[in-house]
Amino acid sequence: MVVRKGKKSVKKLGNRTRHGNKKNWRGKGSRGGKGHAGSQKQKRNSYQHLFGKKIRMARKSIKPIAVNLRELDALIPMWIEQKLVEKNKDGQFVIDGKKVGIQKVLGGGDTELDVVFVNIKLTKKASDKVEGTEFESLGGEESQ
Repeated sequence: MVVRKGKKSVKKLGNRTRHGNKKNWRGKGSRGGKGHAGSQKQKRNSYQHLFGKKIRMARKSIKPIAVNLRELDALIPMWIEQKLVEKNKDGQFVIDGKKVGIQKVLGGGDTELDVVFVNIKLTKKASDKVEGTEFESLGGEESQ
């Protein structure tokens, strides 16, 4: 049978020595500095394994905010209420990617509405579907 181990901090509640010495709970002075401060003096043992090494943070890849074509049918009425999407003189909805917060349109599904995309990238599949109907793309690019 699995034994469930409780948290150590919960176990220490009510004890006088929860934080070590009773004076350690009073302020930040017992911490010995902020962050890596004191890593070559009083906090040496905690940072011993880092000495002589260069630590580099990995770059985080930023994924574009993407929407499928089928999702536009539900989103466009909401954007019209918020006055983020307008109709042009041809009766088409003009979706500006900077106003709406979309960077890419994916090719999943279809939409029943006539749409013009501005400042939005289209995938190859989406651009093929856009070319086949009354869709336009202004200022956007095709991307993979």
